[in-house]
Amino acid sequence: MRKLPVLLSLVLFTAAANAQKLRSAWDDVKVNATDAPYTCPAPPAFANTLSAEGYYTDEQYSVIDPAKLAAFNAASEGLSHLGQYAGLAADNYLAKGSKAAAACVYTLLDAAAKADAWDGKMPQINGVYLQNWMLSGAAIPYLKVRNSGVGTPQQDAEIQRWFARVSSRVQDYFDVQWTHPGSDAYNNHLYWAGLAVAAQGVAGNNRDAFLWGVAACRQGIESIKPDGSLAAEMNRAGMALHYQLYALGPLIMLAELGEANGIDMYGMSGGAIHRLVKFDEAALADPSIIAKRTGAKQEVDDPPSGLDIGWAVPYVKRFPDPQLSAMIAKAPWVRFWQWGGAPPEPQIPPPSPTPEQAAFEADLRSRVRAAMEAQFPSEKSRFAAFLGSWCGQGDPAVHASIVDSGAYLTLTNENGDASLGRAYGKDNIAAPGWESVTGILNQDRSQIDWSNVTFWERCERVKERPGSASLNLSGKWYAGSDRTQPCSIRQQNRAIHIACGKWGNASGQVDHQGKLSTDWSGKPIAGLVTIDGDHINWDNQTYWTRSSVYRTSNR
Repeated sequence: MRKLPVLLSLVLFTAAANAQKLRSAWDDVKVNATDAPYTCPAPPAFANTLSAEGYYTDEQYSVIDPAKLAAFNAASEGLSHLGQYAGLAADNYLAKGSKAAAACVYTLLDAAAKADAWDGKMPQINGVYLQNWMLSGAAIPYLKVRNSGVGTPQQDAEIQRWFARVSSRVQDYFDVQWTHPGSDAYNNHLYWAGLAVAAQGVAGNNRDAFLWGVAACRQGIESIKPDGSLAAEMNRAGMALHYQLYALGPLIMLAELGEANGIDMYGMSGGAIHRLVKFDEAALADPSIIAKRTGAKQEVDDPPSGLDIGWAVPYVKRFPDPQLSAMIAKAPWVRFWQWGGAPPEPQIPPPSPTPEQAAFEADLRSRVRAAMEAQFPSEKSRFAAFLGSWCGQGDPAVHASIVDSGAYLTLTNENGDASLGRAYGKDNIAAPGWESVTGILNQDRSQIDWSNVTFWERCERVKERPGSASLNLSGKWYAGSDRTQPCSIRQQNRAIHIACGKWGNASGQVDHQGKLSTDWSGKPIAGLVTIDGDHINWDNQTYWTRSSVYRTSNR
């Protein structure tokens, strides 16, 4: 998949549309301004960057170390307090009309902007996530008060420039992560980044930033499985339900920003977001639904509040649901600072747009549609990319196939076992009949890397084995589908030397038939080069692929 800004920067707008501005979910809220006092807290201590270590202790990121969590909260206190203070003040303005509360939002954000607060390049991943959350937690309160009339043009310009700096950091990080399938650009972190960048886009009338957020939302929607779950979030053991909800929140808030601008994100991908809502709603009512699948008791508050249920406030306004409404009624609160405090409450039906706004929205919809169709092909287009004959592990004797069976795909492996298949995203496939194995297609459509550490290669690419003189393994290789840690092979005649970062180094030989014998610090591992010369199948049941197989990909 192309980097989001590269694709979306191609979106052009007509001169008439440019006269209009992107709208927020609060632009139509009628506020009766008052002189009610509001005590504005002093801004927190600002810093350009911060150091924040993670606090989970297991591979599923589900077990919290209390001491590490306390250290994380202390490191992020100033940043989170800025969002909390701004959100509380903005909601006071909307609820009570206090101009002093609106001025408080401006004071806090203007001070942060002048201090270049947390807009530097973060030294750790968690710092980037905090930038994400701070941007959405600050930009949305700004959107709530920007029409209050209390801010000066200088404050607006300063705040918007600061938002843009933080947004650039967020985009730069996730554009890089996008090239690593399975990274944090393929789970809830991208959706929160999308909300942050889209909110900045609305605040600064930056259409490219707004559309970057739309694409992030679409990526999340495309990741919703047929049963309504999200695979990455379901891998979080006892925190799976929490992260299902944590992923849903920014998707709903992004959909609300879309609705404010005439873009129906709720209808994207056949209304897939409704499947996610139904799955999460059922799991909130009965957490054992997820506990049975994960084998771990689920951690969730009863009754749910804040991020667990606040997303439902705008949702039930548009799509009435008595069970969700009952959960909202029982919730102690529905605010969450990372989406700017209180969730939006859309007017149903919405106010009629002016002719100019209607033209703007129509133009925006057409450009978004073109961009999304290019980035997220139709179901049949995705089907076509997977169809054909495949050779397991690059072996011409191991036959597999994928055929179009109408509403779904049929996958058959080398043993004759069949599974229904579903293409999702641009180059992903799921085989629920094979214990929910998933695969990723490389960009030239020649290879599928499966999550069970096997691969299929197009049989037409499997040609005669290179001769003795032409078999050269020198170059960069990737272990499985993991492209975060490349390995290198240096070959001199039949001798090979391997450098593989954290996995260590090895030396050995390759014969004229492509058989490898290697020694990894006293541990022998044998391998066999596939007929095309682009893969190595190791006897420890792993495989390597030459980097050139992925070179045409911009993922």
